[in-house]
Amino acid sequence: MALYIPAGARRRRVVLALVGGVLVGLVAGYLLGSATSPDLADEVAEVQGFALDATTALQRIPIEYEQAVAGQGGESTATITGAIDRARGQLDDAYAAAIWLPAEASSATDASFDELAAMVAADATSGELEAAIQGLVAQIETTYGITAEAAG
Repeated sequence: MALYIPAGARRRRVVLALVGGVLVGLVAGYLLGSATSPDLADEVAEVQGFALDATTALQRIPIEYEQAVAGQGGESTATITGAIDRARGQLDDAYAAAIWLPAEASSATDASFDELAAMVAADATSGELEAAIQGLVAQIETTYGITAEAAG
């Protein structure tokens, strides 16, 4: 024997089942998304890692520059300029990932990188270049809240 269920009751059951399924899906999606997405601390650590890579690359330049001036180690003005450009690229990655910094935040360090390149082109002394690099490293440390270890 078959039971008769009015059409209105059937529609109501289907609608309730659909609404329940959508709600369960939304809750499950939210929980899964929350569990797998990086948190703010992860994002900050990633940006600080980019900045730390840039400072490490910068701190190696004085050693390479001394070798270039002395004509040793295969270093030249071109390799020093390339090292400066690579460090600048690493810092650009940090600025791009640091969405909390204003767009003009890189202007001070951009000017310092330009100054370094000009110093290399003008055959500055090793001491002058090292002082300029230390100033730039200090700017980066302040901006990103890091402490760079001296490269060795």
